[in-house]
Amino acid sequence: MHAFHPPSCVRGALLLAMFVMMPAAFVPGGLAAIAQGKKVSNLDDAKIYREAMAWFKKAEALIGTPQENSEEQAELFRKALEIKPDFLEARYNLGLIYANQKRTREAATEFEAVLRLEPEFKGIHLLLAAAYRELGDIRAAIVAAQQGLRKDPNDKQLLKALAFLQLNDKDDSQAIPTLIRLLELVPDDVEARIDLALLHHKGGKLEEAIRNYRKALEFDPNNFAARYNLGLIYLRQARNAEAAAQLEAANSLAPGNAELLERLGDAYAFQEEHEKAAAAYQDAVKVQPDRAALFSKLGFSLASRGRTDQAIASLERSVRLAPESADTYYLLGDLYSEKGMQDESIQSYKNALRVNPRLKEVHYNLGTLYAERKQYEEARSELQAAVDLDANYSAAWANLAIVYDRLALDSEAIAAHEKVIALGHGKAQNYFRLGYLYAKAGQVDPSIDNFARAIELEPDKYREILREELKKIRSVLDSIRYKERFTRLLTAPSPHSSPDFNFPPARQNEIKELCSG
Repeated sequence: MHAFHPPSCVRGALLLAMFVMMPAAFVPGGLAAIAQGKKVSNLDDAKIYREAMAWFKKAEALIGTPQENSEEQAELFRKALEIKPDFLEARYNLGLIYANQKRTREAATEFEAVLRLEPEFKGIHLLLAAAYRELGDIRAAIVAAQQGLRKDPNDKQLLKALAFLQLNDKDDSQAIPTLIRLLELVPDDVEARIDLALLHHKGGKLEEAIRNYRKALEFDPNNFAARYNLGLIYLRQARNAEAAAQLEAANSLAPGNAELLERLGDAYAFQEEHEKAAAAYQDAVKVQPDRAALFSKLGFSLASRGRTDQAIASLERSVRLAPESADTYYLLGDLYSEKGMQDESIQSYKNALRVNPRLKEVHYNLGTLYAERKQYEEARSELQAAVDLDANYSAAWANLAIVYDRLALDSEAIAAHEKVIALGHGKAQNYFRLGYLYAKAGQVDPSIDNFARAIELEPDKYREILREELKKIRSVLDSIRYKERFTRLLTAPSPHSSPDFNFPPARQNEIKELCSG
């Protein structure tokens, strides 16, 4: 199975209306209460207050009209402030107008003035934090929110705003406790719950992330982000059946998401459910027809279902889109080999090695394919490269031994057969070839020892081959022909087996050799 690259998580959103659209002349407590409660020190103060209030009331009268939040209404509040600069409610409402007009710097200035005039003014910290955030001063926005929470630690809006700001400031260590505090007050805030889960997910605290995603689903079973991200975690934990279930649920909520379909295909593929995987990948490529990795994965699943022609077509599409994928070339080479398309297979293996020359299995398969075509020098080079990369690669040593035999490099062949045996993968044919080569070299005892081991493993087959060889007037076995120990090896009845034998491949390819040399 090719490696699958995990995707980014789906983000939960803290839906924070940082600027609440409020009537421009909204005054907490009402104008009557303000007028009645106002203490005037002298006649001049009273006159100033009345004149300022007159402009204030004109501004208030525009609420609910097309002039609400207009420059005309703002000018009326400014006139009130020209007369009475400490007119708290006029500053507050002028700040709201500026906020609604997106004149953020002016809005911040008015909200700052309100805070100086009345540090306990309810809601002003939220508005000031929103203004700073709009101005791009996240740190100042955070400080404003924190100042408000020091006055009211249970202000849910401020907690939500602070968490939003800390997330945008990428201050995860501070956002986590803020979100936890918010969820203590509002356990069913699904968006905050998902944001907390995402932070744990990002930090590798997967069990905490799982717990919070599941909690979010208790309140909102149809939450796409929770389903999708939970599926990603299960996929990462190799809990593939659970991953598939969550991703299927997410797909039912938002069909056609290519990234989701790819991950769903991965979950099926890891469970060897390649028919389902292929279907998911096919749906994904309809959405993302230019994504090479999808065609590669699709090709793998199609190949696993024996749909070789379709697999080849998909992999060919993949390498056209991304001609630098060694794994895709590798699999494509295997499939060409299965179809008997040797030239195409060789070229595909070469392409894989061009991208990544350290793929020992590709060197092995290419070398084996060359050997089948009797291109022994080329085979020797590739198989040698395979064992250079992995000195314990027994299958490559086994085929390399045969190639050395064909090239009449007897000492190299002996060393290769001995290596296969030393690695614990010796078979009867390895011992037989060693017996043959040692006999050819006149090394009597090693020759008989190895023939004895081959006959022990497959007595009928190798006794018959030796008997046939001894019928020759001149034979490579002449050095041991009359040795009593060798003669005793041939005393069993004649066999009925064929003299052909196979060397097992790492994946698809094999070399067929006659034992007689």
